Amino acid sequence: MPDLVLPGCQTTPLAGYLSGLGILRAVTRCVDDEAAGYWRRGTFVLRSTVPTVEALVAVLDERFEPEAIVSPWNAGSGFAGNGKNTTAEAALDWVRTSREPRLAALRDAVEAADRVVARGRQRGWGGKNDALWDPARKRDVLQLCRNEFPDDALAWLDAATALTGDTDVAFSRLLGTGGNFGRQDLSVTYLARVRTITGDRRSRGWLTALLTGDESAPYLRDAVGQFDPGRAGGIQSSPLEKADDKGFVNPWAFLMTVEGTLLFASAVVRRHGADYAGAALPFQVQGSASGFATAAPGESVLGEFLAPEWAEPTRLPELVALLGEGKAQWRAKPARSALDFVRAAANLGVDRRITAFQRHAFVDRHGQNPLAVPAGAIVIPRTRRPVGLLARLDPWLDALRSSASNTLAARVRGVEQALFAHAKTGNAADLVAVFAALGRCHETAARAGRTRRFVSPLVLPHGRAIADELRRALPDDPDLRVALALATARDPGTDCPTLGGLRPLLFPVTAGPRRRPVWSGRPSAVSLGAGLVPALALLARRRSMPRPDEPDNAAPFPAVRGARISFGQGMFARPSDAQALLAGYLDEPRIADLLAGLVTVDWAGTDFRLPPFEPGFLVGAINYLLPFASTAPLELPGDDGTTTRVRLRPGNAWPARLIAGRVADVLDDAARRLTITGIPQVLPPPDTRISGDRLAAVLLFRITERDRIRALNRIAVLPTPERSAP
Repeated sequence: MPDLVLPGCQTTPLAGYLSGLGILRAVTRCVDDEAAGYWRRGTFVLRSTVPTVEALVAVLDERFEPEAIVSPWNAGSGFAGNGKNTTAEAALDWVRTSREPRLAALRDAVEAADRVVARGRQRGWGGKNDALWDPARKRDVLQLCRNEFPDDALAWLDAATALTGDTDVAFSRLLGTGGNFGRQDLSVTYLARVRTITGDRRSRGWLTALLTGDESAPYLRDAVGQFDPGRAGGIQSSPLEKADDKGFVNPWAFLMTVEGTLLFASAVVRRHGADYAGAALPFQVQGSASGFATAAPGESVLGEFLAPEWAEPTRLPELVALLGEGKAQWRAKPARSALDFVRAAANLGVDRRITAFQRHAFVDRHGQNPLAVPAGAIVIPRTRRPVGLLARLDPWLDALRSSASNTLAARVRGVEQALFAHAKTGNAADLVAVFAALGRCHETAARAGRTRRFVSPLVLPHGRAIADELRRALPDDPDLRVALALATARDPGTDCPTLGGLRPLLFPVTAGPRRRPVWSGRPSAVSLGAGLVPALALLARRRSMPRPDEPDNAAPFPAVRGARISFGQGMFARPSDAQALLAGYLDEPRIADLLAGLVTVDWAGTDFRLPPFEPGFLVGAINYLLPFASTAPLELPGDDGTTTRVRLRPGNAWPARLIAGRVADVLDDAARRLTITGIPQVLPPPDTRISGDRLAAVLLFRITERDRIRALNRIAVLPTPERSAP
């Protein structure tokens, strides 16, 4: 069978996508029951016995049988008979009096709808005055429709509505509120378009335009609906404004669009578990601005539709099963948002026949009528992406969302945007952006006393796997290297995850029951809000204070008593990164954000190893401090070729003096301590203009033995050449 490429049926706008499905459904119903369809680079391809587009136009124009589309539950459907909607009433009368064989199913549906109205009114369900229905009886009316409608009309009923529980009615956003967009009743519009194509000689030209994408056909001027925003019109679409605000309508496009919606019938299901009882609306999720670049500020997103694409020819029964299942699993549950969908796709939690999803967001941009705005594509990757590493964020963000202020709500949205971008690409740089956004959110949440009553401190597991992913970004991101060196720094022997390092000093958290962090109820000792460097300097000062957990006097003794400012575990810092921080060359607000996010990860058992790096030439004061930037002993070479293990400790007063601007005093004391340790010919420290805060911050870093020896070689004459660290 030949393949017909239909350029007029693209995945965007939504009308093009649904038209492609509608054409497959119509051809299967009326022409070739073995027809199949698929998507090729965003364009629908029809495989059937029809050899050419011209032949397809002729056969559809001749054999097309309209669907049984009636909505007697809607006030504007024309069944009220109160004279308020003469267009709808005239369309219904045309169907009732028609003898056209192709309208048989439609006539049966209208007759059934007439019975629904008559019996509903007999039971007292009518509204006040001349209103069609009492709003409280909407569910009863829909149930009566299900009982009275012929089988051909049930597809429309299921696509537009779903009965949930004992009293609730759910509507598919794909069809507005029960087949109603504001003042436009889709069933009335459908009847009008059927009447147009059956009596207008331009019918084949419109159908050709739909299939080929030819825009030279003269369209009708009328309401388009939400499916094709580019043709919707509006007062700003023409210089004549209100005098020329109607949309541009291709009748065949509307008919095929509605036919395509029938494949997305909703149903009341429990197949997803007891916690998901309700209407299962295939590929429809809650509205979200995540990953939605064209969202306007303050815009209401009513919902989203994820249009699936598949690359293999698929017949209608197979497609009905595929679309009816609507499979997209995230964290073993159905996807509830576009963010869930993109992560389900990245985690290969969708039907393997699906190759991509096209997002369409339903937004209020056209008065009372919503529009389906394209919001980007979600491509299914060939291999699973590491999105599951951050799955523990979901319950924490949900808890924040329920009690968030406007500021915190904006932070939560920022995290979701970053999660969306990372799920789409899987790039390490996008994972870094997630932690920067998380840091801003974490910092805001920790300062909100009301929020802390409802939300526990976040702890992200899988530190080793997260480290493996972040490692790919380390070579080109000095900000990340500095943030990780600080965030992973920790003292050994801490039982409570994330509390062995800087987190308890930066945030009001402490160890709680069952080895879990809890909010302490006290202000944090240091805040990143004042800036990264001042915060690090204050952290160094806190770490310099004598602590009860100081080790005993086991060898090797420090030559001069001092403080343990650095940490015993964590990622080593590059001296060149420390010098860049001293010079102010790094993006310090970004480092602060990354630090606030990365401290929420449990890094226990993680061994960060930096990529190979050729050290640069370090000058000035930093060489006097780097030898002290570790808690580990240092093996100094001797004249006889042996080594001596010594422990270098910075002075307890160093951070306070550096913060006070007494840089020269600290550097002189560093040189004195090195001399007392036995290092010969230590050069006098040079004058420096580096801020004391920045020098104090360097003391927090953990520096390798090799880099400490190199620093000593720049300021002293060691007896033997520099050795390689083990």
